Amino acid sequence: MEKATGSSPVAPTIFKMLKREVLQKLYYDKKLSMWDIAKTISVTPATVEYWMQKHDLRRRSISESAYAKQNPNGDPFKIKNKLTKKDKELLLVGLMLYWAEGSRKNKHVIQMANLDYRLILLFIKFLKRICGVKEEKICLNIQLYRRFDTEHTKNYWSRILKVPKRFIAVNIHSDARSKPERQWSKYGIARVEVRNVKLKQWIDGTLERYLSKWA
Repeated sequence: MEKATGSSPVAPTIFKMLKREVLQKLYYDKKLSMWDIAKTISVTPATVEYWMQKHDLRRRSISESAYAKQNPNGDPFKIKNKLTKKDKELLLVGLMLYWAEGSRKNKHVIQMANLDYRLILLFIKFLKRICGVKEEKICLNIQLYRRFDTEHTKNYWSRILKVPKRFIAVNIHSDARSKPERQWSKYGIARVEVRNVKLKQWIDGTLERYLSKWA
């Protein structure tokens, strides 16, 4: 988060001003905060803020600063622009799965849940191939009835989805009113999660465009 140092910082008198392109590279390309820049080159944050104003460089908002801190190497995804016929089909399948089985309440997390492993596989394929999400950014949360075996469940989902077990979390469902024979699956319900606000906004926006065009 950026820290404000005042609306009119005093002009520094002992430091040579950084060139605009250098400041741009540090702030925009390397995603350093003004405090990080100040620490790196041994000046005060007020000095960096003064340079930003003199060079007419826009400061990040609080949410933009938080995103930059969480993703120092840039976006952890890359949307595929040139789509083949199969890619376009996968795009539509992924969007429809998200619309029908996903949750849109959380503004920062993409979520889609189902007990049918084939639908989960399709959505993961959509995230990887169309959205360019790296495997380590995809998490799997399993809602499992308390009397079923946790490790057996992890092994099942890891094998069938080809997802490393370290990316799978099992959450125990402990409703005392439920009975084993009334559970839909002894392996629980799987929920795919990717935490990224920008990707969430892209998926929501793309879905709305398709709905507006065809619904």
